[in-house]
Amino acid sequence: MTLVSAQTATKQTIGQLIDTTLSDFFNASIKKAKLIDPYYESLWQNLANLQASGGKRIRPKIVLMAYDAFGGTDFEAVIPIACAQELLHFSMLIHDDVIDRDTTRYGVDNINGMYQKIYSPHVIGTTDRDHYANSAAIMAGDLMIAAAHRLINNSTMPDAKKILAHNLMYDSIFDVVGGELLDTESSFRPAGSIDPLKIAHYKTASYSFVGPFLTGANLAGASEKDQATVRDMAIHLGIAYQLTDDLLGVFGDEAKTGKSSTGDIREGKQTFLIDCTTKRLTTDQLLTFQKYFGKPHASREDVEKVKNLINTSGARKQVEKAIDDYVRQSRQSLDRLSIPQSAHQQITELIDAATKRDF
Repeated sequence: MTLVSAQTATKQTIGQLIDTTLSDFFNASIKKAKLIDPYYESLWQNLANLQASGGKRIRPKIVLMAYDAFGGTDFEAVIPIACAQELLHFSMLIHDDVIDRDTTRYGVDNINGMYQKIYSPHVIGTTDRDHYANSAAIMAGDLMIAAAHRLINNSTMPDAKKILAHNLMYDSIFDVVGGELLDTESSFRPAGSIDPLKIAHYKTASYSFVGPFLTGANLAGASEKDQATVRDMAIHLGIAYQLTDDLLGVFGDEAKTGKSSTGDIREGKQTFLIDCTTKRLTTDQLLTFQKYFGKPHASREDVEKVKNLINTSGARKQVEKAIDDYVRQSRQSLDRLSIPQSAHQQITELIDAATKRDF
């Protein structure tokens, strides 16, 4: 496989290389799983189908972007390590859907959604069927974490660099699980006891931006000073990205996001958007808000009442301003990096794409 630098390769070429690497990995795994049992083969096939159904491949592209920005040249060896970041992301999505009780992803059935249908002829009770479907999804998510590490091992990078990539991935997993736990517990912990911006930092920024950026920069030999600046840039960008995601989780077009716009409200997720809302509502408005927010069986009409309160409180505008502030801080860190102008421009475009989106 021959790959030109990330600066001279087209976005389509890089995207194709990422998709081909992932497709080859899944095809090999499907063949291996078939030797164990057709049902296991089906799980891998379902994973392959879902993984190919959507996703922007931001994380592997960030690895390549950072690697190129700091003078890396062995792109063929870096591609599997970059793709490992996508599989880590995929694992987190699968587990997150179980936690959020969602059954769709990318506008199609997610793993637990698929298995609810697969198990329907065999398991009559809804509770048992949900349990077994979620069990399949948990195992599938675990597989993707292991697969991410396997892809790193598949790289032809020197062993020392691969160990570095493994350690950085462990750091990402360690941080994101902490953020995910805080996010999950925010649904029932006392209001104000968990900082939603801390959740955004550790649940999203840690593995979606800090991990990929630092992986690419480290593999290319970036200085410690630049690595520290990259971390600051990635944290601010990641928080801005998550705040944008929070807005889309409530006000986004489901046809574009591929995810429910009612789940966060029914689940009672204490995002920064919700924190801003509750601090701005009158006593009567807050009572109405609490009547419907965090109710798993709230009707769409009830959810719309919550959305209207969020809008009228001014919280949406406050979050939009916060996004702008974090983007500004991310750009300031970017300006301090010792990288070529072309790389600076690529990362600037990434910042815009990650925070000015409707999907």
